[in-house]
Amino acid sequence: MVIRSIKGHIEPTRGSWSSGYMDYALYKGIIEDYDLTNISKPIERRSAARIVHEALLTEFGERDEQDWSAAEYLRDLYSCRTCVMHIAQIYVKGIMHGRDPYLFDAAGSLTRVEAEVIVARMLDREQRIPRTEGRVFQSKHLTPDEAWELMVSDPTAMLVDVRTNEDYRTGHIRGSICIPLQDIFNNPFSVCVRKDTPLILYCQKGYKSSIASQALIDAGYSRVYTIPGIAQYSYPL
Repeated sequence: MVIRSIKGHIEPTRGSWSSGYMDYALYKGIIEDYDLTNISKPIERRSAARIVHEALLTEFGERDEQDWSAAEYLRDLYSCRTCVMHIAQIYVKGIMHGRDPYLFDAAGSLTRVEAEVIVARMLDREQRIPRTEGRVFQSKHLTPDEAWELMVSDPTAMLVDVRTNEDYRTGHIRGSICIPLQDIFNNPFSVCVRKDTPLILYCQKGYKSSIASQALIDAGYSRVYTIPGIAQYSYPL
């Protein structure tokens, strides 16, 4: 439904009328093999959020919202670790609403009518109801110069890249170490022993570092900072 709304008619590549749309979406990374395997089942809300988010990025070039803290009120936001950003972005953009003010119902299924409403909001911003109220993250945001001064004044300070190992290998800030966000979720205490160690986090655009910083603060670390992501500042890599 999403691809048909965006691209119009696409010739079938196999027997089914939808095969052309599916192949196109798979090629563009909008859907995954998981979606094709479960195509006969009702679509889950988290999968719908992922598909719509990927379509906005890939087909429309619509940028993510810098402030997605309104989604922090959803108590099931982190129930699917790989879905966090998809759900957060689609929620704060006002494309998908929660089942109630504090529940997204990530594993719940969509009806066809609900899916049609979501596609309409994706295509027409006037139909969206953006969420602006949000949770205040407790980490302190530093400029790159402030972070450098902190590392010079305190040799114990750690510069941590919370992207994936693959992203880290493609280019990272000099002197940083890679501890992926998923690893921090799994065991925040593995970052370092002393909880008063200055931890300076960064990622690509600032989203993952904000999530990681809050996870570390919740685990008891007292000096957690974030800096602009690699896509937000020209760091020497």
